[in-house]
Amino acid sequence: MQTQVNQFGESFVAFGEHQLLTKEQARKLDRDQRVTRIDNDMKKVGFRHHAVSPIFDSVSQAILSVFRNQRSLLKKYKILVDNHRDVMSFVMANKDKTPQELKIEAERFDRRHSNNKEKIATKLKEYQAASNSIQAENARLAAELVLLGARLSLILRDNFEEMLKLEGIAMLLNAHRTNQGFELAQARIHMTRVANEFIEEEKSVIEITKEIQKILDTKL
Repeated sequence: MQTQVNQFGESFVAFGEHQLLTKEQARKLDRDQRVTRIDNDMKKVGFRHHAVSPIFDSVSQAILSVFRNQRSLLKKYKILVDNHRDVMSFVMANKDKTPQELKIEAERFDRRHSNNKEKIATKLKEYQAASNSIQAENARLAAELVLLGARLSLILRDNFEEMLKLEGIAMLLNAHRTNQGFELAQARIHMTRVANEFIEEEKSVIEITKEIQKILDTKL
């Protein structure tokens, strides 16, 4: 899909009357704004299947499945962050501190929590485990999307005439719906990639938590 620029100098991808978020524009938003905007744009694209023809539908339904799963994963990541606000705040505030300074901050954090489950080391490990699971699923969806994007391009470029031969009546009766179907599939691929990239970039937070964990586990 073609990237355009609106009157405010913001890049977007046109989908009907909507201006969908681009990867470039998404990177300019903070974490909460980015999640909200991606989720809203995915809702604008929609989650209903629109039948076109058997060959096209086999690909578009698979794309829709990945699209739905990617949105569910985005919401799962948001819940993870919401449930670990204190961990995220600790990580971001102390990521550049020396080991000794980090130890002091960890002790200060733990003094506010008498329950061992609320201690920073425990919460870091919980966050890492949950986030690693989300990242693994995100990587799987990204790989699946690459294959589906290639299949859609193949139909559009090389197999369109063959589709007309095999499904001529259905395609001719649904010419307008066919164009809409391709646009919808491409919009879903685009927004899935925007969401996927966001979660992929969040791996850097996991790496920071691992480094902090190492320091907290080391006796100074």
